[in-house]
Amino acid sequence: MSSVLDTIKEWINPDRARHRSVPRMETGLRPNLRLDEAEELLAAGVHTPDDITVTEDGTVVLSSGCELLRLERDDIRLIARCAARIAAVTTVGNAVVAAVEGAGLVTVDASGAVTPLCADLAVARGVTALTVVPGGDLLVTVGSTTADVRGDWARALLAGDASGRIVRVRDGAASVVAAGLAWPSGIAPSGDGQVIVAMSLTHRLEIRSLSDPSEPVLSIATNLPVYPGRIVAAPDGHWVAAPYPRNRITEMLLDERPLLSEMVETINREEWFVPQLRSGSLFTEAMQMGQLRVLGQVKSWAPARSCGVVFRLDDTGRIAESAHARVDSPRHGVTGVAVTDGQVVTALHGHGSVLRLHTDETAQEGRS
Repeated sequence: MSSVLDTIKEWINPDRARHRSVPRMETGLRPNLRLDEAEELLAAGVHTPDDITVTEDGTVVLSSGCELLRLERDDIRLIARCAARIAAVTTVGNAVVAAVEGAGLVTVDASGAVTPLCADLAVARGVTALTVVPGGDLLVTVGSTTADVRGDWARALLAGDASGRIVRVRDGAASVVAAGLAWPSGIAPSGDGQVIVAMSLTHRLEIRSLSDPSEPVLSIATNLPVYPGRIVAAPDGHWVAAPYPRNRITEMLLDERPLLSEMVETINREEWFVPQLRSGSLFTEAMQMGQLRVLGQVKSWAPARSCGVVFRLDDTGRIAESAHARVDSPRHGVTGVAVTDGQVVTALHGHGSVLRLHTDETAQEGRS
């Protein structure tokens, strides 16, 4: 009971935090309206974009369920349809490498021809991100290898799962190079023989060596106010998608195992009070308590269950800028990010859209 009281006191006064704490969104993560003001390249309601990448010739490619799609100026074209959900994508030249749930890695060329690349069990299920590193190897992050958690981020969060892996694929053969990870959700080269890895459940970003990624060399962003996701390298650093926000109610639940178990056993999966890619659609969701919802209106002080956030790390690992959507905006659930011709393109699985950000300077001019 004392831990509950401590958490409530921390919620009222964050400066007295004694255990789990959620930092404020400030400095480079200061809230803004850049996602709300972004140009819509793919309207919501037609597809469910998840991951996004750019080929060598500048073609924007995205995954949506079991489909691989090409984004064109005024249209969207089907490249290929796979046998199961596409979990992640990356590019090798003008070809796309896709992780197909239950099947492993495949290569898809511009004509839509699908060629098996690696069917090893290590990369057959639970893949969260892919990247190509210098030398041509593929590095694959697997969120969880636990059977009843694999592919379910919320269950992994509640279970405190740490069975994730980093897998190296070379010439079609897979080898596990790091294990025991808390849902690795993104990976990208960072130069000097290193990669940057997002550890979602421990809300931090790490630098690991390409030669031996089993242990982190350096943690460059710790105790983030969001759960980080996929990462893409850019000329001025790295862009990181943030699919889920942290909030103090969930942090309190994570410290109360009996209460957590009761919630999982007695409440519908859709109504668990955990971060989601989108929220506000169920009138029964747990926002009624504590006057967080009054006369059907969610109050501004209500802890957010979803968010729209993507941010950039500079070359020193500092969060230099970010793009946000309002708490009550539908543009939540950023699951993929790519950079093409100096422009940032994001895939919003929560909203079902693809957006192109205005530059930070353009956004500031538009608000002035």
